[in-house]
Amino acid sequence: MKGAGRCAPRLTAIAMVLPGLLQPWGVAALVLVWTVALLIAVRWYRAKPGRPAVHLDVLAVGLLALLTGGFFWRPLTESGVWMPAGGGDLASFYYPTYVHVARQIKSGLIPLWNPHVFSGMPLAADIQAGLFYPVNWLLYLLVPVDYGSLEWLLIAHYWLASVFTYVLLRDLGLGRLGSIAGGVVFGFCGFMTAHLGHMPMVLVAAWIPLMLVCLRRALLNRTLWGWLWAIIAGVVTAMALLAGHVQIFAYGLMAAGLLWLYTAVSAVAAPVASDAGRGEQAVRTGVGGVVMVVTRMAVMGALVVLIALALGAVQLLPTMQLSAQSVRADISYEEASAFAAQPVTMLNLFLPRVFGSNPTNYSFGPWQTTENWGYSGVVTLALAVAGVALRRERMVGYFVLLLALALVIMVGDLAIVSAWIYKFVPGFSTLRSSGRALVLLGLALAALAAYGLDGLLAALGRADRPRRTVLWWLVGLGSVLAVLALGVLPALYVQALTVPGAEYGKLPGAINDAGMMLIWLAMLGGVIWAAYSGRLAPHPQHAGFDAERIQGRLVPVGGLVLAVLVLDIFSVNSRFNPTTTNILAGYQHYDAISLLYKSSPDQRTGIPLRVNSDTEVQDVWQPSTALLTGLFYDTGGAFTPLKLERYDHLWDVARRSPETPLYDLTGAAFEIASPVITRERSAKWDLIERFEGFDVYRNNNALPRAFLVHEALIEPDPQKIVESLRNFGVEPRHTVVLESGTPVPSRQIGTAEAYAKQLPTAEWVRATRYTPHEVVLTVKADAPGWVVLTDAWYPGWEATVDDRPVAVERAFSAYRAVRVDAGQHTITMRFRPWTWQVGRAVSLLTLMGVLAALVVLLLRARTSAKGGA
Repeated sequence: MKGAGRCAPRLTAIAMVLPGLLQPWGVAALVLVWTVALLIAVRWYRAKPGRPAVHLDVLAVGLLALLTGGFFWRPLTESGVWMPAGGGDLASFYYPTYVHVARQIKSGLIPLWNPHVFSGMPLAADIQAGLFYPVNWLLYLLVPVDYGSLEWLLIAHYWLASVFTYVLLRDLGLGRLGSIAGGVVFGFCGFMTAHLGHMPMVLVAAWIPLMLVCLRRALLNRTLWGWLWAIIAGVVTAMALLAGHVQIFAYGLMAAGLLWLYTAVSAVAAPVASDAGRGEQAVRTGVGGVVMVVTRMAVMGALVVLIALALGAVQLLPTMQLSAQSVRADISYEEASAFAAQPVTMLNLFLPRVFGSNPTNYSFGPWQTTENWGYSGVVTLALAVAGVALRRERMVGYFVLLLALALVIMVGDLAIVSAWIYKFVPGFSTLRSSGRALVLLGLALAALAAYGLDGLLAALGRADRPRRTVLWWLVGLGSVLAVLALGVLPALYVQALTVPGAEYGKLPGAINDAGMMLIWLAMLGGVIWAAYSGRLAPHPQHAGFDAERIQGRLVPVGGLVLAVLVLDIFSVNSRFNPTTTNILAGYQHYDAISLLYKSSPDQRTGIPLRVNSDTEVQDVWQPSTALLTGLFYDTGGAFTPLKLERYDHLWDVARRSPETPLYDLTGAAFEIASPVITRERSAKWDLIERFEGFDVYRNNNALPRAFLVHEALIEPDPQKIVESLRNFGVEPRHTVVLESGTPVPSRQIGTAEAYAKQLPTAEWVRATRYTPHEVVLTVKADAPGWVVLTDAWYPGWEATVDDRPVAVERAFSAYRAVRVDAGQHTITMRFRPWTWQVGRAVSLLTLMGVLAALVVLLLRARTSAKGGA
């Protein structure tokens, strides 16, 4: 067991890392990135001026880094600024989890089990922990993991999302300005902004554009390079899977599946490829050629999925096992369709603050702001319309379909499609919050806006019909502006005057949003009109200007449009998350933490007693403080959808029945209670100390976490077991309730019963080793019985008694029990889930196979290229 001397150093370390401020290193890092990009670009260009202008792409990536810094300017440059407002899951769940994982890894342990919250539960199997995401290991191994480093990780992925979107759009043949615009839109759209607190969502979403790039290249390239791209696509898809959020990964697979289907249908409609620069070759027409192309694409798609699942097996298999035991094992369609982005909530595509302006402000209407914040800019919407109107490329149709798919999914049970997905698509019956399909909406709008800007610039440089289309687009934009200025704004203003007590974020906020929409659209229209009329760029028929010079003069036009788009999105979305409130204050109760640590050791067994913080103190005490500090153990914790269903039910009933044997069984010897709750009237409770915002009580009737009993009852129904304990029908100090076997009556008292009655006994249970993955108990029993350990039962736990394998039985529906004979024994429990062992082997073998295949294919491709030359 840990000594009390470790408490002070651990608390000091926590106090040092809690602030996690990004500045002043944020500014230095951004300047460094831009400087390196500039140096690389200049060196590339000077080495051989005639080569492709890759240096401009390098500068574009550097510009996206600067824009990322501009979006997050407050946490990067100001002290005392935190993200997100209210803390969200980033502060309550991911922060303590990442700190604990880093602590375990640096001590040489892969943390498969987490004993500190929810009376123990799998840790590595919880995909949200992102234990096997390679990027996370840069944090675990190279830097101190604190809240600031997690903010850095997030900011880096916003940049990656914009860069990968830029790469996707460039790969589709768009110009650099349009691609930068698309990168800005997706990287900082409403979904990405609102879900900063849901960190894995951002991490997974960042990889979706790169998944599409690699998959498309694999499908269209009919040489050896196509197979190389398929393998790379599988690796990238595995990265998205390991990043830690199943639902967003599933939406990414939907986007990839739609791309596969769209490409296959396009191949059937026009089976002759045209882009020879990417190795595409002409295909024989006719049924045979079509079948060959589609078959090859099917094999490619299957290979990508197979590689991704095999590489991710180390995470996927344990997560599937945990999911079957969790509260998400079976949810209703009504639960799955919760938090849908109903059409009325889509008002914030135009009026972003109509339902609230930050994660904690959504008082107008029943819709949570975080789940429905979709603002991607009104300039983006206008450019997306231009993209559909001006560009006839095949991929425009794909992004229109992706947009439609997102809208249909987002509305939840208002469209039957979501019901079909829930019922017939594997895995979606355990997911909820269909409004998160906003990630697909953001990506589709980003691509269409990029096509729109590219199309406008191309049309402005021509004298034929496409240029006249720009005029029609300007007329439509002008009509929107007129309706807004003459109709919507006055109506909103009059309504605000007639509604008493209207608060900011409601009607007056909507007026402000409508006014800003008028300004951004007017600026966009003004730039395009100035270019159309020849004021910003020469008219295509202007004497003395050839096409190349005209295109060059249109670059400032595109730059101005990009600037308006950035101002539009950043002005709204950059204000969503920052707050000056210390969102980590709930962890900074160092005196109380020290008190609990010093009080929790149990001299009877050597295993610390538990704390119950799952009370009405969530506003002042963070529920996963035990995990962050690693100094004590809690019966509850921050919400996770993968908490164990059996234990969750038992604890939910127990915490609402604190005077019952069910509550005492949990080992909750301490309770962090609100000052309005008084326990002094009960003989079982002692008030230990009062702190600001909460009191600490001791439960004198709490059972030790390991004890011996001699009587057993059999009850297969977990609901009846819990109710019997709650209604005093079973005394857990004397009797264990098992799910199967033969009842064993006994009048001999057990160790916990002897402790409670202060009776002498020669029997005992003590822990000689208690670590996350191993528990070693020594027991002295005068008669056969069961040693009960009130740590959560899970299939991966194995046990031996004196090195002889025995079954770990499920006790009281949620805990562990081991049968012992009379005498002195050593019980060893080890956590060895088969899913971890098999998944690890599959992932390692697949990784070696992927590396070998890449080497072989690269050598063959180079040999073929030399032979062709």
